[in-house]
Amino acid sequence: MRLMPRTAFALAAVMAVTACDRSIEPTEAPVAPAGAPSEAAVPPATAQQSGGLTIEGEGLRVFDAEGAARALPFGSPQETVIAAVSATTGGAAPEQNTNEECGQGPVQFAQYDNGLQLLFQQGEFRGWFLDEAGLTTVDGIGVGTPRADLNAARPIEIDAQSTLGIEFTAGDLGGFLTAADGSGAVESLYAGDTCFFR
Repeated sequence: MRLMPRTAFALAAVMAVTACDRSIEPTEAPVAPAGAPSEAAVPPATAQQSGGLTIEGEGLRVFDAEGAARALPFGSPQETVIAAVSATTGGAAPEQNTNEECGQGPVQFAQYDNGLQLLFQQGEFRGWFLDEAGLTTVDGIGVGTPRADLNAARPIEIDAQSTLGIEFTAGDLGGFLTAADGSGAVESLYAGDTCFFR
């Protein structure tokens, strides 16, 4: 029988105790940068809860039935965006056409029955326009949103020089109101490139 030196035995005992203790020290939750919205502060949208589509200033976002999100940012391939958006509308293909007279050159449009129009140029997703109620941003802004709710959700600026109506911007999201005063509501929304004739 081989005897273990006393120091080697003590070292082995310490290692055994250490190996048994696999507890993980709690870490502090990451702190959001100042001014960043907290996830808890954003009300869940229907699309997030049951799968569907939301609009946003950087493009679109698709949610699956479990609430997992997939971004469709501007610059995404046309075929990818049309396939993903069509899947959220039950597979219905959009009506597609081309406009040769837009200021930025020829663009292609994909028009869905829910009022969503997608703009593409050179095979890339470049913008969207919405003029029917239904789709919203993740914080609930959509066609029909009252002016008071729009103001509460995000700061807006009215474009007094617009020749198209009561036009506003809210960061990288734009749109039009039905009236300039507090009785107004969102009439339409857009983001990215547009083909407005001003």
